[in-house]
Amino acid sequence: MSRILLLKPYWPYPYGKGEHTYNRIWAPLSLLNCAAILQQSGHQPYILDAHALRIKARKLRPYLQGFEKIVISSSCLDRWQCPNIDITPFLEAVENLKQVTAEFYVTGYHGTRCPEDMLRKTGAKAVIRGEPESVILDIASGKSLQDIPGITYAGHSRIVSNPDACLPDLKTLPVPAYRLLNPRKYFYEILGGRFALLEYSRGCQYQCTFCNKVMYGSGLRLKSARQMIEEIRTVVEECHFRSGYFIDLEFLSDREMVEDICDFFITENYDFRWCCQTRVDSLDGDILMKMKKAGCQLIHFGVESGKQKFLNETRKGFKLDRAMPSVKLCKDAGIKTLAFFIFGFQEETARDRAEILEYAKTLDTDYVSFHKIFPYAQDNGSVPEFRPDEIDAFIRQAFLQYYLRPACLKKLDFNVLLRSVRLLWARMTSLS
Repeated sequence: MSRILLLKPYWPYPYGKGEHTYNRIWAPLSLLNCAAILQQSGHQPYILDAHALRIKARKLRPYLQGFEKIVISSSCLDRWQCPNIDITPFLEAVENLKQVTAEFYVTGYHGTRCPEDMLRKTGAKAVIRGEPESVILDIASGKSLQDIPGITYAGHSRIVSNPDACLPDLKTLPVPAYRLLNPRKYFYEILGGRFALLEYSRGCQYQCTFCNKVMYGSGLRLKSARQMIEEIRTVVEECHFRSGYFIDLEFLSDREMVEDICDFFITENYDFRWCCQTRVDSLDGDILMKMKKAGCQLIHFGVESGKQKFLNETRKGFKLDRAMPSVKLCKDAGIKTLAFFIFGFQEETARDRAEILEYAKTLDTDYVSFHKIFPYAQDNGSVPEFRPDEIDAFIRQAFLQYYLRPACLKKLDFNVLLRSVRLLWARMTSLS
């Protein structure tokens, strides 16, 4: 059986220069899934989260010795939707990796979107396309490359892309290998430390045109309630995480599952804070109160725009007037809110952006996250007709205008504010 290293490389924290991608110190959940599958089959997987351990590429080599195979990710599951544009840190890690072994494989968004280009840039033995869980066992078992679905590799005279692998059946996945991590290394500025990622579903039934779902198969797949209860128990009781994020694209996509998860939290009475992401038109008072009782302290909303015309054009599928009541429900329940907004749509004007910012202030969520739309997230692949610095300059001012309002400063939790100062400052300077 193989000794296999699963590697997440170092990235600048919290942002790289010019990047909109927040390089969170979050657990590499896709690699944890792969490690659990390998353990189940008798292999010996190890996880090196160089990002969490702050090991830069030039210092990697001593950690890479003694493995038969190494898998390096350019984007773990929390970066599947919003991958880094500048992958220089990843390529630097690859260069050091190549000094140790030729038996390495690349997984993540970038190799899925552009497998041949990634193969040329890295010199990997193969590039794994899409979700890696269905492929990892074939690689570990030493199968011939031509017999492994879902990979791209260099053949004798040309680059070969095998047929896609079957999407993993989430109900067959073992508990992610959380035990391979040090929980003290992970945090979310809003919820605090010992921070875990959990996932009960994969994919989304909605068809928003701006949403980057290259890494996800079509449709929605679910785990079982029994699986999720065991995963939560492992995270809290065995690994001693104290907070977490259900990283499902739409947490309320399966109401029955959410009820089961909440009932378990309530019954066990864990001291565990958690957050999730959902649509503003999915909430109602009953489920919200149950979520609050179960430990939910924060909800991320993909509001995306403050103008209905952009929601319609992108097939977001809800009326803007649903947002305000949902945010109010959360406030009444004592749950914090964070709203995502994106700027840079094709027909967007400076006046539109100003009006969207005013809408965000009126919505008055506890936190906001302003982003610029990138070509990879557009339905037709076209580039917005704005100079990059035009949008960046607007977003920089939008953050200041939003967070320096007296009403906003007054309600911010002091401890969260202290934890978030570095994050906000880095966000501002990354756009300068």
